[in-house]
Amino acid sequence: MAKKKAVSSGSNRKSTKANAQQSANSKPTARTLGATLPVRHRFLSNDQIGQVAGKVWQLLAEEGDQSLTSIKKSIGASDVVVLAAVGWLAREGKLEFLASGRSMKVSLR
Repeated sequence: MAKKKAVSSGSNRKSTKANAQQSANSKPTARTLGATLPVRHRFLSNDQIGQVAGKVWQLLAEEGDQSLTSIKKSIGASDVVVLAAVGWLAREGKLEFLASGRSMKVSLR
């Protein structure tokens, strides 16, 4: 008995697109990581992060310990920039982090 080849109309194109999306999702690249950020925040400058880091430091100096959520709300910058600024200050050894339940408290050293 001869085997019949399965012929489908357009299903190969759909599965190829699904495979491409799946492989792109499994191995993040700089291009796919950049695509996940909003367009206005795709490229962050050191100046922008440094300015927000100054605001974070000033807020902590005036108000004391803050959660990451309250820092984001007080400063009014995007999550990405605030987290980069906190990372900047942490790398310089200017911050301490205290786990408080499910939230994280940040304070100056």
